[in-house]
Amino acid sequence: METCPQPLVRRMTQAVPEHTADVEISDWTAAAFDLLLGSACASCAAPGPLLCRRCSLELRGPVVRGRRGADSSGARSQSIHVWAGATYRPVAGRLVIAFKDRGAWSLARPLAELTTRAVRACIQETSRNGAGAPFLVPVPCDPSRARERGIDHTRMLARATARRCGLAWSAALRRMSAAPDQVGLDATARREAQHGTMICDPGGIPLAWRRRDRTDEASVIVLDDVVTTGATAVEAVRALRLSGREVRGVVCAALTPLDAGPMARQQ
Repeated sequence: METCPQPLVRRMTQAVPEHTADVEISDWTAAAFDLLLGSACASCAAPGPLLCRRCSLELRGPVVRGRRGADSSGARSQSIHVWAGATYRPVAGRLVIAFKDRGAWSLARPLAELTTRAVRACIQETSRNGAGAPFLVPVPCDPSRARERGIDHTRMLARATARRCGLAWSAALRRMSAAPDQVGLDATARREAQHGTMICDPGGIPLAWRRRDRTDEASVIVLDDVVTTGATAVEAVRALRLSGREVRGVVCAALTPLDAGPMARQQ
């Protein structure tokens, strides 16, 4: 797995309570972390904020679109459309790693800017006349990983994105079981390993969903930090569709090219 330059991001998991999963990191909080712990750019290690101006400019490209989930024969029965704020280039990739594995929670803001652009593109390209606003549903973290980190990073990212887009979000998905280690598996094997690991949790379904039929008003957009082969996203879409939800697509901060090297595919 790609590592961040040290000591640019310091582990803050123990300093952030678990309930922070439902709180957006503010500019003031991010500044306080930087003053308290010292900081450097999570991408290039330049002294200063966790994202320097030069690296921030690197993220200002067009929305990236892709498709994931086709089987080895090329069949599209399980394929999903993906919108991403950036490709998994060095800058976006390092931010994702620092955010979820190094405890750099203030990076939720720049990552949410990427997912916000992806959400807006998804809505623009999938809306039909009379369609209501979709809900954002984050891909659930493995519970053991969330406990280890002290936070559910995809929920934090979903909340920050929803605020920017003016949408509602819901932790409607729950993991029934953890997927086995997928390192070294191809895309088909990864999808098989993920299949059946998620359900739509009745306790996490918003009341608004329960008052709606299977219409556009009840549609959802799945959100994750990064999409590689798409195995996890395909499983999230499957679980939501099984519960009767219309899924418009999947959005993420960074989309990894399928021909990327092994370090990127581990994400």
